[in-house]
Amino acid sequence: MERKWWTLVAVCLGTFMLLVDVTIVNVALPSIQHDLHASFAQLQWVVDAYALSLAALLLTAGSLADIFGRRLLFAIGLAVFTAGSLLCALATGPVFLVLARAGQGIGGAIMFATSLALLAQAFHGRERGTAFAVWGAVTGAAVAIGPVLGGIITTGWSWRGIFFVNVPVGVAAMAVTVWRVAESRDPGRGGVDLPGFALFTGALVALVYGLIRAGEQGWGDAGVAICLGGVAVLLAAFVAAERWRREAMFDLSLFRVPTFCGGSVAAFAVNGCVYAMLL
Repeated sequence: MERKWWTLVAVCLGTFMLLVDVTIVNVALPSIQHDLHASFAQLQWVVDAYALSLAALLLTAGSLADIFGRRLLFAIGLAVFTAGSLLCALATGPVFLVLARAGQGIGGAIMFATSLALLAQAFHGRERGTAFAVWGAVTGAAVAIGPVLGGIITTGWSWRGIFFVNVPVGVAAMAVTVWRVAESRDPGRGGVDLPGFALFTGALVALVYGLIRAGEQGWGDAGVAICLGGVAVLLAAFVAAERWRREAMFDLSLFRVPTFCGGSVAAFAVNGCVYAMLL
């Protein structure tokens, strides 16, 4: 089989794992709560720690991949995600599990940020459309299969099984990536946008923490007000930093493109409804 098709296999395996883990854990939350004696807030962090680290590192991971190599970063992402999955399966308490889920999210961000770039480098012409279609089908299937697979594994084995199954898949994907995927970089890419990364990550952490705290303490709590006020300040600083930095990790001019804005609003609305319902 040609190298480019091995690239598609590796990318689809990694994408399937990271997206399944967005939804698969929701079904296991009651078992996790019972086994680890977790509070409802800690259960929220089991879900949010993964999504938060995934969202916060996505832009930075893409920049690093352009500089140091997309195959290298994808392999690192697979290794981090697989190690995080193993630690999740071995967790002895809710805090340990939350931290391990954050590690999974870091690996997932690196994989997700480099997956389409690897496909775009390997495929050209009509074959690129085919590769993207397969990747898109895997993406949809992963989100749909997650809750069903989580229920089967949790009922037939244990909630730890939903994390153990990632280990052999991750190892197989790493082997394919190292041996069969070609390396690529962006020679015109400059440095890493550290200020942008710090401001964007801080804003997301403050937002998630503020929302979870509001559910426990109420919207009138001073800590909630401080967090949400901090979100506004940090996001404003992020926009200012991205506007004036030469090596910005996010091109603000994309918001002038109607299809980009419309797609972003639609994705936010759909995901907000779907994941709230799952939890």
